[in-house]
Amino acid sequence: MNILHRRQGNIVILEIKGPISMGESKEKFSEVMEELFKEREVNVLLDFEAINYVDSTGIGELVGYLNKFTENKRHLKILRPQDRIRKLLQITKLDTIFEIFIDEQSALKSFPDR
Repeated sequence: MNILHRRQGNIVILEIKGPISMGESKEKFSEVMEELFKEREVNVLLDFEAINYVDSTGIGELVGYLNKFTENKRHLKILRPQDRIRKLLQITKLDTIFEIFIDEQSALKSFPDR
C-alpha cells in the first residue's frame, strides 16, 4: 500500500494505492489515520481511485475512523471508489453513512469551513 498526502486548507486528501486489508496495509492505513486524527482541525478525503480491494478488516477500519471523526465533529469522506468498491459499500450499506463523491471539486466544496 502506498499513501500520498495533499492538503487543501484544513482538508487532507489521501491518495491510497493498493488494498486495505488485514496485515501490513491495515497497519499503515491505521498509522496514517491516527496521525491525522491527532491534528484537531483536520478533515480527511480518502481518494479510493487506486484501491482495488477492501476486506472486512479494512471495512472495520473505515467505520471505526468515521465514528472517531464524527464524534469529534470532523469529517471523513470517500472520493472516486472503483465500481467493485462502490458495490461493496452498497452491499454493506456503508454508502448510507459515508459521503461518497465522484469528483474532487464537489467533494472539497462539501466540507464546512474550508
